[in-house]
Amino acid sequence: MLSQMHSNNMKMSQIMQQLSTQKRVNVPSDDPIAATRINQLQREQSTIAQYQDNITRLSGSLSTQEAQVQSASDLLWALNDTLLQAANGANADKNMQGLGLEISMLLDSLVDTVNTKSASGSYVFGGTKNQTAPIQWDDATERWVFMGNHNSRETTVANGVNVTENVHLTQCLSLGGDDLGLLNELYTLSEKMQDPAVSPASYQQDIQNLLDALSDAQDGIGAIFTELGGRQNQLTLLQNAHTDVSMANGLVLSELADADVATSTIELQLYVNATQITFKAWNMVNQLSLFNTMG
Repeated sequence: MLSQMHSNNMKMSQIMQQLSTQKRVNVPSDDPIAATRINQLQREQSTIAQYQDNITRLSGSLSTQEAQVQSASDLLWALNDTLLQAANGANADKNMQGLGLEISMLLDSLVDTVNTKSASGSYVFGGTKNQTAPIQWDDATERWVFMGNHNSRETTVANGVNVTENVHLTQCLSLGGDDLGLLNELYTLSEKMQDPAVSPASYQQDIQNLLDALSDAQDGIGAIFTELGGRQNQLTLLQNAHTDVSMANGLVLSELADADVATSTIELQLYVNATQITFKAWNMVNQLSLFNTMG
Protein backbone atom coordinates (compact mmCIF):
# COMPACT_ATOMS: atom_id res chain seq x y z
CA MET A 1 0.00 0.00 0.00
CA LEU A 2 2.82 2.40 0.88
CA SER A 3 4.52 1.44 -2.38
CA GLN A 4 1.36 2.32 -4.31
CA MET A 5 1.11 5.68 -2.56
CA HIS A 6 4.75 6.42 -3.40
CA SER A 7 4.17 5.47 -7.04
CA ASN A 8 1.11 7.73 -7.22
CA ASN A 9 3.03 10.62 -5.70
CA MET A 10 5.85 10.19 -8.24
CA LYS A 11 3.36 10.16 -11.09
CA MET A 12 1.57 13.25 -9.77
CA SER A 13 4.89 15.07 -9.50
CA GLN A 14 5.67 14.17 -13.10
CA ILE A 15 2.28 15.36 -14.35
CA MET A 16 2.50 18.62 -12.40
CA GLN A 17 5.92 19.29 -13.95
CA GLN A 18 4.46 18.60 -17.40
CA LEU A 19 1.65 21.07 -16.74
CA SER A 20 4.15 23.62 -15.47
CA THR A 21 6.51 23.36 -18.47
CA GLN A 22 3.82 22.48 -21.02
CA LYS A 23 6.18 19.67 -22.05
CA ARG A 24 5.35 15.98 -21.95
CA VAL A 25 9.01 14.93 -21.89
CA ASN A 26 11.10 16.92 -19.44
CA VAL A 27 13.74 14.30 -18.73
CA PRO A 28 14.68 11.25 -20.84
CA SER A 29 13.15 8.88 -18.31
CA ASP A 30 9.70 10.38 -18.98
CA ASP A 31 9.73 8.63 -22.38
CA PRO A 32 13.15 7.30 -23.49
CA ILE A 33 12.07 6.56 -27.07
CA ALA A 34 10.40 9.94 -27.54
CA ALA A 35 13.35 11.69 -25.87
CA THR A 36 15.76 10.14 -28.38
CA ARG A 37 13.59 11.17 -31.31
CA ILE A 38 13.16 14.69 -29.91
CA ASN A 39 16.92 15.06 -29.60
CA GLN A 40 17.38 13.95 -33.22
CA LEU A 41 14.74 16.37 -34.48
CA GLN A 42 16.17 19.27 -32.48
CA ARG A 43 19.61 18.66 -33.98
CA GLU A 44 18.06 18.54 -37.43
CA GLN A 45 16.17 21.77 -36.78
CA SER A 46 19.39 23.45 -35.67
CA THR A 47 21.15 22.31 -38.85
CA ILE A 48 18.27 23.52 -41.02
CA ALA A 49 18.34 26.90 -39.27
CA GLN A 50 22.06 27.19 -40.07
CA TYR A 51 21.40 26.31 -43.72
CA GLN A 52 18.64 28.94 -43.86
CA ASP A 53 20.96 31.56 -42.37
CA ASN A 54 23.60 30.64 -44.95
CA ILE A 55 21.06 30.94 -47.76
CA THR A 56 19.85 34.34 -46.56
CA ARG A 57 23.40 35.67 -46.33
CA LEU A 58 24.44 34.19 -49.67
CA SER A 59 21.33 35.44 -51.45
CA GLY A 60 22.05 38.94 -50.19
CA SER A 61 25.65 38.69 -51.37
CA LEU A 62 24.58 37.51 -54.82
CA SER A 63 22.10 40.38 -55.06
CA THR A 64 24.89 42.84 -54.23
CA GLN A 65 27.12 41.29 -56.87
CA GLU A 66 24.30 41.40 -59.40
CA ALA A 67 23.84 45.12 -58.78
CA GLN A 68 27.56 45.77 -59.22
CA VAL A 69 27.73 43.65 -62.37
CA GLN A 70 24.83 45.71 -63.73
CA SER A 71 26.78 48.88 -62.94
CA ALA A 72 29.80 47.47 -64.77
CA SER A 73 27.59 46.60 -67.73
CA ASP A 74 26.18 50.13 -67.82
CA LEU A 75 29.70 51.58 -67.80
CA LEU A 76 30.79 49.28 -70.61
CA TRP A 77 27.79 50.40 -72.67
CA ALA A 78 28.74 54.02 -71.95
CA LEU A 79 32.29 53.28 -73.13
CA ASN A 80 30.87 51.64 -76.23
CA ASP A 81 28.79 54.74 -77.02
CA THR A 82 31.81 56.99 -76.50
CA LEU A 83 33.92 54.87 -78.84
CA LEU A 84 31.19 54.97 -81.47
CA GLN A 85 31.32 58.76 -81.31
CA ALA A 86 35.09 58.65 -81.58
CA ALA A 87 34.86 56.36 -84.61
CA ASN A 88 33.17 59.19 -86.50
CA GLY A 89 35.90 60.57 -88.73
CA ALA A 90 34.29 64.01 -88.74
CA ASN A 91 35.29 64.73 -85.12
CA ALA A 92 37.55 67.71 -84.56
CA ASP A 93 40.70 67.28 -82.48
CA LYS A 94 39.10 69.07 -79.50
CA ASN A 95 36.14 66.72 -79.65
CA MET A 96 38.48 63.74 -79.59
CA GLN A 97 40.26 65.15 -76.54
CA GLY A 98 36.93 65.49 -74.75
CA LEU A 99 35.94 61.95 -75.69
CA GLY A 100 39.32 60.71 -74.48
CA LEU A 101 38.77 62.41 -71.14
CA GLU A 102 35.30 60.85 -70.93
CA ILE A 103 36.80 57.40 -71.51
CA SER A 104 39.33 58.03 -68.72
CA MET A 105 36.57 59.01 -66.29
CA LEU A 106 34.46 55.99 -67.22
CA LEU A 107 37.48 53.74 -66.66
CA ASP A 108 37.96 55.15 -63.16
CA SER A 109 34.30 54.43 -62.39
CA LEU A 110 34.64 50.91 -63.77
CA VAL A 111 37.69 50.25 -61.59
CA ASP A 112 35.81 51.52 -58.54
CA THR A 113 32.92 49.18 -59.37
CA VAL A 114 35.16 46.13 -59.67
CA ASN A 115 36.88 47.11 -56.42
CA THR A 116 33.55 47.10 -54.56
CA LYS A 117 33.59 45.91 -50.95
CA SER A 118 30.92 43.91 -49.17
CA ALA A 119 29.25 45.06 -45.95
CA SER A 120 31.86 43.05 -44.05
CA GLY A 121 34.72 44.92 -45.76
CA SER A 122 35.82 42.15 -48.14
CA TYR A 123 36.43 42.81 -51.83
CA VAL A 124 33.62 41.21 -53.80
CA PHE A 125 35.40 40.44 -57.08
CA GLY A 126 38.85 39.37 -55.89
CA GLY A 127 38.24 35.62 -55.81
CA THR A 128 39.54 34.16 -52.57
CA LYS A 129 41.97 37.09 -52.13
CA ASN A 130 39.20 39.25 -50.79
CA GLN A 131 41.31 41.41 -48.47
CA THR A 132 43.17 43.09 -51.35
CA ALA A 133 41.75 45.40 -54.01
CA PRO A 134 41.60 43.23 -57.15
CA ILE A 135 42.50 46.10 -59.51
CA GLN A 136 45.50 48.27 -58.68
CA TRP A 137 47.48 50.81 -60.65
CA ASP A 138 51.18 50.10 -61.26
CA ASP A 139 53.09 53.37 -61.58
CA ALA A 140 56.15 51.64 -63.00
CA THR A 141 54.37 50.14 -66.00
CA GLU A 142 51.49 52.63 -66.09
CA ARG A 143 49.03 49.80 -66.36
CA TRP A 144 46.23 48.31 -64.31
CA VAL A 145 47.20 44.98 -62.71
CA PHE A 146 45.01 42.23 -61.30
CA MET A 147 45.87 41.42 -57.68
CA GLY A 148 43.10 38.90 -57.00
CA ASN A 149 42.62 35.37 -58.28
CA HIS A 150 39.97 33.38 -60.09
CA ASN A 151 39.29 30.91 -57.28
CA SER A 152 35.78 30.35 -55.97
CA ARG A 153 34.32 30.55 -52.47
CA GLU A 154 31.48 28.22 -51.50
CA THR A 155 28.72 28.12 -48.88
CA THR A 156 26.98 24.97 -47.65
CA VAL A 157 23.23 25.40 -48.10
CA ALA A 158 22.00 21.82 -47.64
CA ASN A 159 23.35 18.39 -46.80
CA GLY A 160 26.03 17.79 -49.42
CA VAL A 161 25.07 20.91 -51.39
CA ASN A 162 27.46 23.84 -51.80
CA VAL A 163 26.75 26.97 -53.84
CA THR A 164 29.50 29.21 -55.21
CA GLU A 165 29.53 32.60 -53.50
CA ASN A 166 31.39 34.75 -56.02
CA VAL A 167 31.57 35.54 -59.72
CA HIS A 168 34.63 36.48 -61.74
CA LEU A 169 33.79 39.86 -63.23
CA THR A 170 37.40 40.63 -64.10
CA GLN A 171 37.45 37.75 -66.57
CA CYS A 172 35.21 39.90 -68.78
CA LEU A 173 37.97 42.53 -68.85
CA SER A 174 40.77 40.28 -70.09
CA LEU A 175 42.26 40.83 -73.53
CA GLY A 176 45.29 39.48 -75.34
CA GLY A 177 46.53 37.40 -72.42
CA ASP A 178 46.30 40.35 -70.01
CA ASP A 179 43.83 39.88 -67.12
CA LEU A 180 42.88 43.54 -67.45
CA GLY A 181 43.78 43.99 -71.11
CA LEU A 182 40.52 45.74 -71.96
CA LEU A 183 41.06 48.37 -69.28
CA ASN A 184 44.68 48.90 -70.26
CA GLU A 185 43.94 49.20 -73.98
CA LEU A 186 41.16 51.68 -73.25
CA TYR A 187 43.53 53.65 -71.03
CA THR A 188 46.17 53.74 -73.78
CA LEU A 189 43.55 54.88 -76.29
CA SER A 190 42.26 57.61 -73.98
CA GLU A 191 45.81 58.95 -73.57
CA LYS A 192 46.27 59.08 -77.33
CA MET A 193 42.92 60.81 -77.80
CA GLN A 194 43.80 63.47 -75.22
CA ASP A 195 47.15 64.17 -76.87
CA PRO A 196 46.67 66.84 -79.56
CA ALA A 197 49.93 65.76 -81.17
CA VAL A 198 48.49 62.34 -82.03
CA SER A 199 46.45 62.13 -85.21
CA PRO A 200 42.99 60.53 -84.79
CA ALA A 201 43.62 58.54 -87.94
CA SER A 202 46.45 56.70 -86.17
CA TYR A 203 44.15 55.06 -83.64
CA GLN A 204 40.97 54.47 -85.61
CA GLN A 205 41.78 50.77 -85.88
CA ASP A 206 42.32 50.67 -82.10
CA ILE A 207 38.80 52.05 -81.68
CA GLN A 208 37.33 49.34 -83.90
CA ASN A 209 39.26 46.61 -82.06
CA LEU A 210 38.04 47.90 -78.71
CA LEU A 211 34.44 48.05 -79.91
CA ASP A 212 34.73 44.34 -80.70
CA ALA A 213 36.35 43.70 -77.30
CA LEU A 214 33.55 45.57 -75.53
CA SER A 215 30.99 43.42 -77.33
CA ASP A 216 32.78 40.30 -76.07
CA ALA A 217 32.87 41.76 -72.56
CA GLN A 218 29.10 42.31 -72.62
CA ASP A 219 28.63 38.69 -73.72
CA GLY A 220 30.67 37.64 -70.69
CA ILE A 221 28.58 39.81 -68.40
CA GLY A 222 25.42 38.31 -69.87
CA ALA A 223 26.74 34.87 -68.90
CA ILE A 224 27.39 36.14 -65.36
CA PHE A 225 23.80 37.38 -65.07
CA THR A 226 22.57 33.95 -66.17
CA GLU A 227 24.82 32.28 -63.61
CA LEU A 228 23.67 34.57 -60.80
CA GLY A 229 20.02 34.04 -61.69
CA GLY A 230 20.49 30.28 -61.66
CA ARG A 231 22.07 30.37 -58.22
CA GLN A 232 19.30 32.57 -56.83
CA ASN A 233 16.67 30.18 -58.19
CA GLN A 234 18.48 27.25 -56.60
CA LEU A 235 18.63 29.07 -53.26
CA THR A 236 14.92 29.88 -53.42
CA LEU A 237 14.05 26.22 -54.03
CA LEU A 238 16.31 25.08 -51.19
CA GLN A 239 14.94 27.72 -48.82
CA ASN A 240 11.39 26.58 -49.55
CA ALA A 241 12.38 22.93 -49.05
CA HIS A 242 14.06 23.73 -45.72
CA THR A 243 10.97 25.63 -44.60
CA ASP A 244 8.71 22.68 -45.45
CA VAL A 245 10.96 20.19 -43.62
CA SER A 246 11.28 22.50 -40.62
CA MET A 247 7.50 22.88 -40.38
CA ALA A 248 7.02 19.11 -40.59
CA ASN A 249 9.67 18.57 -37.92
CA GLY A 250 7.98 21.17 -35.75
CA LEU A 251 4.68 19.32 -35.92
CA VAL A 252 6.35 16.03 -34.97
CA LEU A 253 8.22 17.72 -32.14
CA SER A 254 4.99 19.19 -30.85
CA GLU A 255 3.32 15.79 -30.88
CA LEU A 256 6.25 14.18 -29.10
CA ALA A 257 7.15 16.86 -26.60
CA ASP A 258 4.15 19.09 -25.90
CA ALA A 259 1.86 18.20 -23.03
CA ASP A 260 -1.87 17.70 -23.61
CA VAL A 261 -3.11 20.00 -20.85
CA ALA A 262 -6.66 18.66 -20.79
CA THR A 263 -5.57 15.02 -20.69
CA SER A 264 -2.84 15.72 -18.14
CA THR A 265 -5.28 17.58 -15.89
CA ILE A 266 -7.75 14.68 -15.93
CA GLU A 267 -4.93 12.20 -15.35
CA LEU A 268 -3.65 14.26 -12.40
CA GLN A 269 -7.11 14.30 -10.81
CA LEU A 270 -7.38 10.53 -11.18
CA TYR A 271 -4.08 10.05 -9.38
CA VAL A 272 -5.12 12.50 -6.67
CA ASN A 273 -8.34 10.54 -6.14
CA ALA A 274 -6.50 7.23 -6.15
CA THR A 275 -3.98 8.54 -3.63
CA GLN A 276 -6.72 9.82 -1.34
CA ILE A 277 -8.51 6.46 -1.45
CA THR A 278 -5.27 4.61 -0.78
CA PHE A 279 -4.45 6.95 2.10
CA LYS A 280 -7.88 6.44 3.67
CA ALA A 281 -7.53 2.69 3.34
CA TRP A 282 -4.09 2.84 4.93
CA ASN A 283 -5.50 4.85 7.87
CA MET A 284 -8.29 2.34 8.36
CA VAL A 285 -5.83 -0.53 8.43
CA ASN A 286 -3.66 1.29 10.95
CA GLN A 287 -6.64 1.85 13.24
CA LEU A 288 -7.43 -1.88 13.40
CA SER A 289 -6.24 -3.81 16.49
CA LEU A 290 -6.58 -7.26 18.07
CA PHE A 291 -9.34 -5.93 20.34
CA ASN A 292 -11.32 -4.76 17.26
CA THR A 293 -11.27 -8.31 15.89
CA MET A 294 -12.21 -9.87 19.26
CA GLY A 295 -15.29 -7.77 19.60
